[in-house]
Amino acid sequence: MHANKKLSLVLAIAVMLFPTLVMAATPGSGDTGGNYNTMLISLVTLMLVLLLVIVLLPSVHALAADAVKTAAPVSDFINGMHSGDFYSIMSVIILEIVVIFTLVIYMRQLLNVIRGKGETAPGEKTAPKHNWFWDKFNAAAPLEQEKDILMDHNYDGIQELDNSLPPWWKYGFYLTIVVAVIYMYRYHVSHDGPSSKQEYEAAMQQAADEKAEYLKQAGNNIDENNVTRLTDPGEIAAGKEIFVKTCSPCHVADGGGNVGPNLTDDYWLHGGSIKDVFKSIKYGWQDKGMKSWKDDFTPKQIQELASFVKSLRGTHPAVPKAAQGELYIEAASATDSSKVKTDTTKTATK
Repeated sequence: MHANKKLSLVLAIAVMLFPTLVMAATPGSGDTGGNYNTMLISLVTLMLVLLLVIVLLPSVHALAADAVKTAAPVSDFINGMHSGDFYSIMSVIILEIVVIFTLVIYMRQLLNVIRGKGETAPGEKTAPKHNWFWDKFNAAAPLEQEKDILMDHNYDGIQELDNSLPPWWKYGFYLTIVVAVIYMYRYHVSHDGPSSKQEYEAAMQQAADEKAEYLKQAGNNIDENNVTRLTDPGEIAAGKEIFVKTCSPCHVADGGGNVGPNLTDDYWLHGGSIKDVFKSIKYGWQDKGMKSWKDDFTPKQIQELASFVKSLRGTHPAVPKAAQGELYIEAASATDSSKVKTDTTKTATK
């Protein structure tokens, strides 16, 4: 069925080219007319052969591709044809189409010669062809008239022509004026559309909303601004495990303090709320020898560690270190479980 359609297409194209064949078979005027007619017949025949190849080539390759289709991965096939065969066929078809269009151009030129067009008498000059659109759009003075617009200026042998700006440049400039007027009216008079500043602010707000939504949906989005104290025994135990392995060299396993301060009393060097403790662990205090742990632990692990540290308050270490920092009093509320730092005049020895 497909083969019949393709053959019908070839026959239709042949019928369209039939008048050209008839004209090519008609003896031309002059001594060279027969040669040109023979050339036209050859060109038309070649075009028909190329068209026939274009129509039949995909079928031949498709039959060959069906034989190996089951043995190759599905991803290597395009519309049932192997990708290599598909691209080779398309390349050949494109090349043949280019050749056909080139042949058509040559045929038109040969037909013009056969009909007597383009022949000039000996010594006769052919008038230069002009493109009315380009001549009107560019409007440059022809070479024959340049002496009329030559200016008197002379710069080291370089002279200047008094050519006007080309229309395409002026039309482009006029267009920018129209666009500017429309822009001013739309965005600064009628306010039908947002200004560039408003678009920027809207884009930044959208980005902020998308970021907030992403952080809201993310599973590990805890930071010093939204961290809360954990009370689950399993999470406290996980924080204790980290503390014993990582923090005990400076604070001792029971939190009594060694190089670092005592974590069991009510005095804190950098705030005693869960957010303060989280921040201290996350960013560290380089001037006091405490490194940042944000690259070693996840935010969830830091929250567990900070919650364990907060659970040490009121315990009794074996050898407690003297209090350091400022007194921190936790203010508990039924509606607000956050911890606040209270300024006092009582200061521990440092």
